[in-house]
Parts: sequence; structure tokens; C-alpha cells
Amino acid sequence: MEETFQAVNGIYNETKNFLIIGLTGRTGSGCTTAASKLSENSFAIPESYEGLTINEQKKHRIIKRYLDGEQWVPFYRIEARAIITYHLCLLDESSLNRFALNAAAQEMSKAAFEEFAETLRPLRADVRDIENLRIAGDLGDIGEVGRLYFERLPRLTEELKHLLGGARFTAFYQAAGDNIRASGTADVSDFNPLKIFNFSKHINYIIKVANKLSREKGLACRIVIDAIRNPYEAFYLKRRYANFYLMSINTSEAQRVKSLREVRKFELSDIERLDNKEYPHKLTGGGKFIAQNIQECIENSDIHIHNSKINPFVNNDLVGQLAWYLALMMHPGLVMPTSIENCMQIAYTAKKSSGCISRQVGAVVTDSGYSIKSVGWNSTPQGQTPCLLRNAEDLLRGANESDYSDYERNDHKFRKALSDKYSQVIFKSGSSNRNLSFCFKGVQNEIEGEKNQVHTRALHAEENAFLQIAKYGGQHLAGGVLFTTASPCELCAKKAYQLGISKIVYIDPYPGIATEHILSVGAQKPILELFRGAVGRAFYQLYQPLMPYKDELELMFDLPKFSDPLKPSREILKAENVELARKNKDLELKIEELERILKTRP
Repeated sequence: MEETFQAVNGIYNETKNFLIIGLTGRTGSGCTTAASKLSENSFAIPESYEGLTINEQKKHRIIKRYLDGEQWVPFYRIEARAIITYHLCLLDESSLNRFALNAAAQEMSKAAFEEFAETLRPLRADVRDIENLRIAGDLGDIGEVGRLYFERLPRLTEELKHLLGGARFTAFYQAAGDNIRASGTADVSDFNPLKIFNFSKHINYIIKVANKLSREKGLACRIVIDAIRNPYEAFYLKRRYANFYLMSINTSEAQRVKSLREVRKFELSDIERLDNKEYPHKLTGGGKFIAQNIQECIENSDIHIHNSKINPFVNNDLVGQLAWYLALMMHPGLVMPTSIENCMQIAYTAKKSSGCISRQVGAVVTDSGYSIKSVGWNSTPQGQTPCLLRNAEDLLRGANESDYSDYERNDHKFRKALSDKYSQVIFKSGSSNRNLSFCFKGVQNEIEGEKNQVHTRALHAEENAFLQIAKYGGQHLAGGVLFTTASPCELCAKKAYQLGISKIVYIDPYPGIATEHILSVGAQKPILELFRGAVGRAFYQLYQPLMPYKDELELMFDLPKFSDPLKPSREILKAENVELARKNKDLELKIEELERILKTRP
């Protein structure tokens, strides 16, 4: 039994001993709070928290019991802003001065800059020494390197934040971060495609530092990254570490704005500028690779946490959810998914069927008990070819005519617009391996000089799900639930309202006024609920047991079987027969031994 106990623990050590959580979310949502909780020397899990059903409360007790029985190992905290400070330390004073003037414009006085530069000065020599090690892939004196990344740089960054003030610090560091992603240096904004993973590679270097420190201490290595703001940083890390999870921390817009204003002292103009930076309307060229794009980070997240922020001094729901998924990372399959996770996972999977080349969305409609009634995704009506499978070259050359409308084939202005857009690409595409799909809505809006949603070829995921129900005879939906990977637009919100949907669960807010205008008024307005849970690969990775739980318990503990003496089982009788046969054999041997002794006596 001791051997099998050790074997089971050995298997789970593979999941427990190396974990990386990358946090993402809008500024003010709670990423820093979550990172602080995970990096503390103790992790106090609440007995309960708001929003749990009866079964979820039972699951929470199992989670709490498991984690309370494990040795708590604080997470190493990798701060993205500390990496930016590192790169600022690499600049000489004149370069730093030019960048500060450009990034902060008139907001930073000469005296403020001199104080800023003076604050950086003590670390510059050490940072340059470690930069030489990093370029060579050498971890050097691991104690000194670890102290720089996990103590000295974060402490210096906090000093700079207090010096500059919250809003100015954020804007200044966002500009530096974009430059590092673009060129590898904090003061150069020119896009170098060979440097797009520079920030990610620096994070990876610090992960190796943390891993070596943990090995030397004989402890599990657990790392939290605060925070990932660019989707390609997550892409890089996901493909290197099986135990990397991108976790989005979300809160209501009202709570986020309140936090920014009351805690960080942001003005409304600061918040507007921040939102435009983190949720850009449209990114083009190199900006797609270097800019902050929180929307796409949330969309690609493995786990979604809802931070209610009801009480600024107590974070029970945040800590409770962190505990839930941390326990599942350490022990997959410890509890089952929630009903909401099951439904959203289906919507998340369904969106992969979308042939839209702009954005994929999935939706599921259930009754009030989460019994699924229909599934939908954004795509063309059945029988029409999705945009992903069409080709501008085919249309212009008259191939596969059934894939294109009369308007697309015959309207001279449309064909000219499409030709002007793609003819050079088609001419050069002999060496390309890409299908030249095109967005009809995009081309038509360019012709009209408008941004008209009516030109989309695709049904939205929500309306597709609603129509599937009508298509096959209809079902009762009043009081039901709509799950969607992106909150509904104005048109789909009205349809959901008219159908009597009582709750809409979504992952990512859709730009528009659907929430404020359509869903906020009326006698039976639906409840809007931010999704919390695991989706995608994490859903399977966290909830798939490594072995049946019954087998695990039997292998770890000596669990005796009950035997009714008045009605013994066949197994018991067999065991008793084996034991009797053994005893008979022992008696026979003893008798034979006695007979030999007697024969030898005179």
C-alpha cells in the first residue's frame, strides 16, 4: 500500500510542482489583487462566497479541504511593469530623456524627469550585467538574479509609480511596453518583426530563474504573471508550457471605473484614454503584434474569474475562485464542472465552426435548468459558402460562380473595388500559401464610406441559435438562458428580450450600446452575467481525472471491504478458502516434521 500511495503522489507531483498562471484583464479589474493573493505566504480560503449553488458549495468544501491539506507554496510574481523598468534602466540618460519627453509630453517637468532618472540610477549597472547574461542564456548567480527580478525591480517600479502618479505612470509604461514589443528597446517604436516575442522571451527567462530558485530550495515552482496585455505573449507561453493557464480577471464596468477613480485617482479623461489603449477599435500593420489588446487576451483566456469588488477589504469570491482552479491544476478532476461551464464550453466549441474571417462567436440556448435547446455560431445561412472558404481570385476570374452572389459577380463598382484591393496580391500570390478570403461587408462599407452592419453575410451566433429552434418546430424559451462567447449586439439583444430569455451569460463585452440601451429597461429585462469558469483546452485539462477517483482512493488508502458474516460474498469465501488451504498446508508440513522426528527416536 505504501508503494501505491507514493506512486499516486508521484503522478500528481507532475501537475503540482510546476504551474504558471498568466493574468489578464482591464486595468482596475483586479489582476494585481489576484497576483498579490497568490504570492502571499499564506492562502486563506473562505468557508463560502456569494453566487454558489448548493452543489457548488459542496464542491467548494472539497476544494478547500484539499488545498488546506497541501503545503502552501507562494507563487513567484513576475511583474510586466518591472520588466519595463528593467528596459528603462538599459537606456542611457540622453535616450531616457528623449523618450520621457515624447511619451509624457508636457506632463513631466524637468525636475520630475531628473528625479525619475535618479531613481533608476542605482539599478542600472546591475541590470546591464544581467542583460549580458540574459542574451547569453546564462542564469548567472541565481540568488542575485532572483533578487533583482522579484524584489529590487518591483520595489523600484512602485517608487516610480508614486513619483509619476497613477495615470501618468500607466500611460508612460504603456508607451514603453509597446516599444519593447516593437523593437526590443524601450525608446524605439519602429516595428521589427524579428522582435515580436522579445517581451515573451524575457518573461520566459524569468520563469527559468524562478524554476532554478525553486529547485535549489526543494519546493514546487509556482509562478503568476501580472499581467499579460498582448495575445501573442500568451501564444508564446502556451506553446512552451503545458501547465500554463491564461486567466482573465473581470469585473463590472461600474466597479472598474469606481476603482480607478477612488483607488487610483484617475480622472474620467484618464479612463477614456486608458480604455482606448487597452480596447483599441482597430489595429493595423505592426500594431496588431505590439499593442495592448485586452479584448483578444480575454477571448483567448483558459479561465475566467469574476471579481465582484463588492467589499474592497474582503475578496472572498476572488480568492474562492482562485482556489477552485488552483486545486484543479494540482489535482485534475477533483470536482466536476458547473452547469454554466458545461454550457459555455459547448458555445466555445461551436464558435470554431464559424466561417467568419473577422471574429468567431458561439452561442447556446438552454431552459432555466440548463437543458440545451439549440446551438449556433456566426456564419452564413445554410447552403451559402462561408467567407473563409471563398476566394477573391476565384470571384474575379469567374471560378466557382455558385459561391458568389449576382451582385458580387456583376456590379462593376464592387468588382473594381475588389480588384483594386486584391489584384497586386493575386499577381504575387504564386508563391503564397494563403487562401485570399475577403470580407464582403468590409469591401461594401469601403465603397459606401460607411460602417453598416447590415452588409454582413453572416447570421450572428445568437440569432442563428434562436432560428435553429424555430426551424425544427419551436420550443418554450421563456425564462431560459443564453450563453454567448461575446455579449449580444443591439439586434440580438432585442431578439433575446422578445423570446423571454431571463439571463445572458457572456465572456467578452461586445462594443455597442446593447447593455445600456436595450437590456437595461423594461419589466422583464434579462440579467447580464459575466461568465466565470474554464473553457477550451483548460476545460478538459482541469476536469479530466488522471485516473478514476475510486481507484485513486483504493490505491492510496487501505480500505477494508465489508463482509456480512451471515451472507459472505463469493470473494470473501474464496479468500477464506485460500487461507484455509494455506493453514492446511502448514499443518501438513508440521505433521511431516513431527513424523520425521518420531522416526529418528530410538
